[in-house]
Amino acid sequence: MRRVFVPFPLTPPTVRLTGQLAHRLLRVLRLGVGDAAILFDPRGTAWKAVVTVTERDAVQLHLCEPLENDREVPISVHLFQAIAKGERMDLVVQKATELGVARIVPMVTRRTVVQLSADRAETKRHRWQRVAQAAAEQCGAQRIPTVDAPVSFQRAVLDAAQADVWLLFYEGAEEPLKAVLAEHAHASRIAVMVGPEGGFDPDEVMSAQERGARIVSLGKRILRAETAAIVAVALVLYELGALEPSPPRVGACHDKDSAATAR
Repeated sequence: MRRVFVPFPLTPPTVRLTGQLAHRLLRVLRLGVGDAAILFDPRGTAWKAVVTVTERDAVQLHLCEPLENDREVPISVHLFQAIAKGERMDLVVQKATELGVARIVPMVTRRTVVQLSADRAETKRHRWQRVAQAAAEQCGAQRIPTVDAPVSFQRAVLDAAQADVWLLFYEGAEEPLKAVLAEHAHASRIAVMVGPEGGFDPDEVMSAQERGARIVSLGKRILRAETAAIVAVALVLYELGALEPSPPRVGACHDKDSAATAR
C-alpha cells in the first residue's frame, strides 16, 4: 500500500489535501474514490486512509484505522557523516533512514573534499531531507530523521559528546566494537561518526578521543565512506538488538481492494 508523508498533524475523521500532495495522490499514484493509502505525519502517527472525494486539485480521505508505531528503532542513533562526494551522500542518507537513524549531521572534516558555501549547504540540506522523506515512505518508517545543516568537525565533536556513547570509526582503531557496545547495552542515544573518503586526520581522532569518543573499526579492510556509514549503523543496531522483527499487524479497514478480496 502506498505511503505518503503529510507535513502536519493528522486529526480524524477526515483530511483534505491540496497542492503537491493532491497532485501526487491523484496524478502520480492515480488514486480514486475507494482506494487506500497510508498517511503519516511529523509526530510519527500513521493512519490507513481511504479516498472519499476527489476534485481537480484536491482530495479528501477518511482516516479509518490508526496504525501502531512498531517499526521504529528503540534507540536514538545520530549519524555524524563527513560529506561524501556526488550522489554518495544521498545514498548514505537514504540507507541510514531505512535502517532507522533519528538524525543525520553532515560535517566538514580536515580531509573532506566537498566544500559548500552557506547557500549551497542549505540547498543540499533540503535535498537530503527530501531523500530521507522518500526513503521513509518506501521503507515503512513512521518518523523521518532530521537532516541538520552541515557543521564543522569541531562543532560535531561538541554535539556528539552529549550522547550516552560516542563511536568514532577509524581504520587504525584496535578497540572491538562489540566490546564497547556490551558496556553500553542500555544506551538510549548513540553517536556514530564516520569520516570522508580519505578518513579522519589523526589529530581529529585524538581530539575526539580526548572528549570521550570510543575509537572503533569496521575490520581490516578499508571501506568507502558511504559503505562504512551503512555498515556502522547496521552493526550498532544489530549488536544492541534493535533490528529484531515486529509481529505482523492485523486490522480492518475497508477499501475497494479489500472489499473485492472479501467477495
